[in-house]
Amino acid sequence: MSETPADLESNVGDDDHVFITRKRKNHEEVAGLNLTAMMDVMTILLVYLIKLYSDAPENLTLNDDLRAPASSAPDAISPAVRVMISKGAIIVDDKPVLKIKDGKIVTEDPANMYAPLNAALQKRVDDLRAIALRTGGPDFDGILMVVADEDTPYGMLTGVLGVAGRAQFTSYRLTVRHKKE
Repeated sequence: MSETPADLESNVGDDDHVFITRKRKNHEEVAGLNLTAMMDVMTILLVYLIKLYSDAPENLTLNDDLRAPASSAPDAISPAVRVMISKGAIIVDDKPVLKIKDGKIVTEDPANMYAPLNAALQKRVDDLRAIALRTGGPDFDGILMVVADEDTPYGMLTGVLGVAGRAQFTSYRLTVRHKKE
């Protein structure tokens, strides 16, 4: 028995259910669509996609302030905590932590000039461990990707790597750009 549009009557109840009422021989049958379950599925899908794209290789934006040294090494970027050393700042995961002027770190306390960097890296390690504990995902792997300007002083680069080592980073990946042939 096919139903005509006149036999279907749409009733919108509370926010959780949309009901379609079918009229049949002196009684009504109610079929519901549970929006709460649909929202759960959409949330799971969203979390999956965020996780999928967060593990995608990094896209690095280089500008006049940050120019990586040239290399003929193959492309192999994998996810890691990123520290960028430009001509104007040291940045941890897109958040500036130290200012640089004329190749030197601008600070009021030269004895603890890397303290803000250490705090930012340690916070990132703690966040990654907490996420791994909550989600049951892989534990903190200790990988740090360093994107430094080609004119970065060697002393500053080793200072950043030393701070990273104290913050429990054990593997370093230095980013370069391809040489144009």
